[in-house]
Amino acid sequence: MNSNKNSIDASQLIDERPMSRTQILVAALCAVAILIDGYGLQVMALTVPTLAHEWGMSPTRFSVALSAVLFGLGASAALVAPLGDRLGRRPMVLVAMLIIGMATLATATATSPTQFVIWRFLTGFGIGISVPNCNAWTAEYSPARRRSTILVLINAAVGVGAFSAGYIVPPVLEHWGWRGTFVIGGAVSLLLAVVMFLTAPESVKLLLSRERRDARIAAILKRIAPGVDPERVRHGTGERRAVRRSVLELLGTVYRARTLVLWSLIAVNLFTLYVLISWLPTLLQAAGWQLAQAVRAAVLIQAGGVIGGIVLSFSLDRGQTRPALFGAFLIAAACLALFGAVPSGAGWSAMLLLIGCGVSGPQLSLNALATAYYPPAIKATGMAWAGVVGTVGSIIAPLAGGQIIEAGFTPVTILVALSLGPVVCAGGVLLMRREWQE
Repeated sequence: MNSNKNSIDASQLIDERPMSRTQILVAALCAVAILIDGYGLQVMALTVPTLAHEWGMSPTRFSVALSAVLFGLGASAALVAPLGDRLGRRPMVLVAMLIIGMATLATATATSPTQFVIWRFLTGFGIGISVPNCNAWTAEYSPARRRSTILVLINAAVGVGAFSAGYIVPPVLEHWGWRGTFVIGGAVSLLLAVVMFLTAPESVKLLLSRERRDARIAAILKRIAPGVDPERVRHGTGERRAVRRSVLELLGTVYRARTLVLWSLIAVNLFTLYVLISWLPTLLQAAGWQLAQAVRAAVLIQAGGVIGGIVLSFSLDRGQTRPALFGAFLIAAACLALFGAVPSGAGWSAMLLLIGCGVSGPQLSLNALATAYYPPAIKATGMAWAGVVGTVGSIIAPLAGGQIIEAGFTPVTILVALSLGPVVCAGGVLLMRREWQE
């Protein structure tokens, strides 16, 4: 007798039904986790001017601390986050939020730049575990017809979190000092871990993919598909895990051109973005802005990124990737160049929002291209190495920005010089070929 007779495929079950409260809950909690990650990535840069003043140091003394969070993120994303395939999405995200929460609280106790490096590395380590597993967890509970939109929205939460930091940090700095900004981030992370532990179920697809039947499956299916016999639900036979392939295959004759163009765009764009994210509050304050004004204006980059990312995602779906990216990068380049001509004030704020649309926004599309440029057999490898290259650009950016500031260049000169990054990216877009998208 065929044990799969009258069986129901788990993917089909999720794809053909309206999203249940449980599925929405998982997506919402993952979005909040990624929002907290965005706050965690941005908060250090927003507190550097206050720290430098309080400790009587140059802001550039914190360059390594600004890079440490990105180094930790890259290390854990490559080495630890994949354990979610074996251990489960839920436990990995819970561990990540505990690491982020405790490391962020510990950052509030720092008494030297070296201690900041240690705690920020651990914060980034947690974020590197959180983001990939939140994406996988959400994707496995999302119907195919809405999956891309849902993933774009939850990843846009990084920008929302970073933007919200610009409005949370100034009053906290005023009333509780820089330590309060980290206490808030750490406490919310730990609270979210508790809520997830009490309410969010493991990915039912992941449980079904294992050889031994898990007792949790029946309880989860009762929440997302009441009335369906759990014994009839099976993992889709067509859903096989990707086999890890060598990076040399990405650089072989077939894929070399698309790989080099994609890597160059990601590295240059993230370098530009993380110089801005790391040093804008310091640069704006050096240009004469009050600290609270500088902090709020700096996170307009993130607000623009959310807007730009969502708009560009529609262009990607319609096959308009090249013109959309080219236009976005040119807008960012023009706005950066205009810092040399537009007086400081409201005009700068408007340009920062547009720069976010043209630098932070395209990053979501570039991440999507990392999946679209390669066939299933090497898709995971292509995504992984695009992330590695991007991390390198992100780590170098705060260090390089600190060196440029230390050399004595004016804020306007630095911002105008950064226009070279989007110009290079716009040139790279012209090298793209539509047929590269698999």
